[in-house]
Amino acid sequence: MLSRTRILALLALMVGVALVIAGILLPKLVSSEHVVPLELKATTLRLQDPQATVGPNYRAGEEGDITAPVARQFNISLGEPATEDQASARVGVSTYREDTEDDLKSLLDAQVFSFRVDRISGQAVDGAGKVADTPVVPSSEVAMEGYWAKLPATAERTTYDYFDVTLRTALPAEFNREETRTASDGTDMPVYVYRQEIEPRSVREQYQGIRNEITDPESGETAQLMHGGWREITVEPKSGLIVGVEEDIRDTYQLDGKEIQTLLAFHGRTYAEDELQMLQQAQSVGTDKNISTWRTILLAAGALVIVISLVLVFRRSNSRGAKNARRGEAEN
Repeated sequence: MLSRTRILALLALMVGVALVIAGILLPKLVSSEHVVPLELKATTLRLQDPQATVGPNYRAGEEGDITAPVARQFNISLGEPATEDQASARVGVSTYREDTEDDLKSLLDAQVFSFRVDRISGQAVDGAGKVADTPVVPSSEVAMEGYWAKLPATAERTTYDYFDVTLRTALPAEFNREETRTASDGTDMPVYVYRQEIEPRSVREQYQGIRNEITDPESGETAQLMHGGWREITVEPKSGLIVGVEEDIRDTYQLDGKEIQTLLAFHGRTYAEDELQMLQQAQSVGTDKNISTWRTILLAAGALVIVISLVLVFRRSNSRGAKNARRGEAEN
């Protein structure tokens, strides 16, 4: 019959083996990727241009351009139906003047996009989504591609295709530089800045819209809306979350390469308070899971328990063998 000490030693040996097995399998069972939670606290990113140029097509019944403070707001949310890898994304984009309290006069443009997104990479999946851009009119199909809600976790110094809301297509955003931002707790955080150059392109050729063309009052010909400029996207690299955006965009109506009228000239930067909230959130989402550290701890603890267990088992066996030997000599 086994002694109590030997039974405990054998049980400890089994525990040690289990710890070693857990350490070996941990990297396979637990992903080290940073999956974006569905319930993000900071979901709104606002850009402001205190001196934007607003054209007459955004001001019914008025002529000429005006200079006014304009903000562009992105509201990003993830929700059901969702899996561990994918989620439903909803991005609302609104552009509005800040110098008037009349909602009808202040709102220049509003669109809501719905699509599926990879929760780790941030890339649009399935290739299709829906957009609502006109009141009362049902949502229409839209091709969704590239990145928009976020960039991949553990973002690299490379080029990503980033979605442009006006053209409704993804264009290359190239890694430009690394900078440092200070979080609310005083921690200096590295961020990556990606720059997207947008050569002027016809919006009408991308899709049909109520402001995609006008009739030139002088020639009577149709002038197309052209969209161009540049954009810089600031990303916390561990989480891939976007913490800030700056863009200098000109949307103008052109005829034979000549500007006929301005729709909107907007050079906006993220509000400082929005960037601080986004940084804090990215800091939380991007916290390392320390998989390698826990793997080492499990392997070391398992090995130690196994060694101690074997020592106890064999010491007990040797002790019993020696005692039996002495008893046999005494009987002889």
